[in-house]
Amino acid sequence: MSIQSRLVFSYAGLTPDDELLSWVSAGSVGGVVLFKDNAADVSRLRGAIATLRQQAPGPFRVMIDEEGGRVRRLPDGPGSMRDLRAYRDEGPEAAALAYTAVADHLHSLGIDTLLAPVVDIGHPQSEWLRPRTFSDNADEVAAMARLAISAVQRRGVSCCAKHFPGTRTVTIDPHGGPADDPTPPSTWDATNAVPFRAAIVAGVDLVMVGHQRLLGFDATRPACLSPVVISVLLRQRLGFIGLVVTDDLAMGAIARQYPIEVAVAGALDAGCNLALVCNDRVRQRRAVSAYHEWAASRAQPSVL
Repeated sequence: MSIQSRLVFSYAGLTPDDELLSWVSAGSVGGVVLFKDNAADVSRLRGAIATLRQQAPGPFRVMIDEEGGRVRRLPDGPGSMRDLRAYRDEGPEAAALAYTAVADHLHSLGIDTLLAPVVDIGHPQSEWLRPRTFSDNADEVAAMARLAISAVQRRGVSCCAKHFPGTRTVTIDPHGGPADDPTPPSTWDATNAVPFRAAIVAGVDLVMVGHQRLLGFDATRPACLSPVVISVLLRQRLGFIGLVVTDDLAMGAIARQYPIEVAVAGALDAGCNLALVCNDRVRQRRAVSAYHEWAASRAQPSVL
């Protein structure tokens, strides 16, 4: 391939397998997302990351969901995060110290992208995600987003604000199947959009787009496949100029409705820069073929 891939995959175990390494070497995969089984042995994790970077012909992102609370991938250590709402309650100094420690730890491992902070607003209707949010109050979430992004990105690690366009009243976890957000446009602008505006003003490097349908703006397509959500709301209305990454396209909300080939091409055509396909090797193989066809037909430049 003539360009660096926009595909980001996961792998199983402590060591990247030969198939993944062959894709990386060929430029077919441009990054990885790390999970708990990849990070159980920190010294081997450093070696795995070094191997991946050595194999890559161009820029290569190494990402991790080290949110704090119940979503943690690394063993306990200097960068361990507690429940997000605890940091809100303890105040900005404690939160800044915690995020700085996380960033320093990730940097020491060779991880360049933190798939956090979650800037969704908590709500009783979205109990599946509520424990992962800073607060049920939009302004409090915005303040914590600014703090986290500043603390982490000052240390040379990119942050990713998620899950645009927000999940405040999304009642179904998209891991399991299709999910809708009935928020009217005027309400969305005054609620869900507030923390994402704050994150963008703070200079966040990436925004992750979720799989929910935002019915007030695009009733037919999930957010990650919607040019209305990505190009109009995120790019034009909120002014985001960084990288847009999908949530995992192997999740039920997408996988139960779209073949992976359609999902990958649709996400990239909608304006996403990076497409995640995790924990499903069969779909990953099909995504590689689909991406080659997509890239050849569009000759898109590298964005990593």
